[in-house]
Amino acid sequence: MNTETSAGGIIVYRNNQTWEILVMKDRKGAWTFPKGKVEGEEGLEHAAIREITEEVGLTNLSLIAPLTPVTYWYFRGDSIKKTVQYFLFRSETKQTPIVQTEEGISEAKWVDMETALTIIGYPQTNLPLLKDVMRKIPLLQ
Repeated sequence: MNTETSAGGIIVYRNNQTWEILVMKDRKGAWTFPKGKVEGEEGLEHAAIREITEEVGLTNLSLIAPLTPVTYWYFRGDSIKKTVQYFLFRSETKQTPIVQTEEGISEAKWVDMETALTIIGYPQTNLPLLKDVMRKIPLLQ
């Protein structure tokens, strides 16, 4: 069995009384979150920060908490079991995303939580992540 480990981040920003979340449109046209493979011996948190910076250009983020890992299967010649460790990050400013087009990312934007729930792609994995984030948001008040 082939396995792969990735790390990523869900970034929130407080805009007055509303929490916003950063979403990006991937090469399949689905709204999702920055993530990528862990390189070499780097830690999961470091990989998540690196991927966020590479894919959407955000920096100076505060780590809030790890989120529940996501596991799924995909096929690239053989079946691969992929586990993604996401982390919740907070941005103190509403940074303008700069997308990494060479990775197939066509757009990134800040949306409120309700909008995120309606537009997010890969609902089997991303909706539970969003619900986990929504449970942790009151801790940031």
